Amino acid sequence: MVRVNKCFRHSKISEARFRHLVRCFVLDLTAVQAAAVTGISVRSVNTIFLRIRRRMAEICERSSPFLGEAQADFSET
Repeated sequence: MVRVNKCFRHSKISEARFRHLVRCFVLDLTAVQAAAVTGISVRSVNTIFLRIRRRMAEICERSSPFLGEAQADFSET
């Protein structure tokens, strides 16, 4: 029985390989280097890295104290 990847749905990559790929992301490896280390295609690594970056951006936007519009006063005193 193959374990389902809980972090990356609808993926044929096992959870162990996905975690290894996340470690490569954290170590700031390029997609080519991560593909060589994990044995996953460069295209798949690029897709996963892009999704990780998008998810990180969403989380940062939600936790940002700067929500809504900002106003600037350009008048000179």
